[in-house]
Amino acid sequence: MKIIRNAAKCRHCGKVIESTHVHDFRWHECAAGKDFAVDGGKCYLRRVGSPEDYEDVSEVIEDAPV
Repeated sequence: MKIIRNAAKCRHCGKVIESTHVHDFRWHECAAGKDFAVDGGKCYLRRVGSPEDYEDVSEVIEDAPV
């Protein structure tokens, strides 16, 4: 799998946060009190928080050589 974009969208306010490089930990503090984070850039997909609070909007190519 090749990661093109590592991002997630808040289901409560619509803000999109994106991790652009390895160890680029991005935290979203929503006014609704539902926080989450993304990490990993184009190296790995990591999420912190409840999946009910965000929608994964990452772009990946499956079966692509690394």
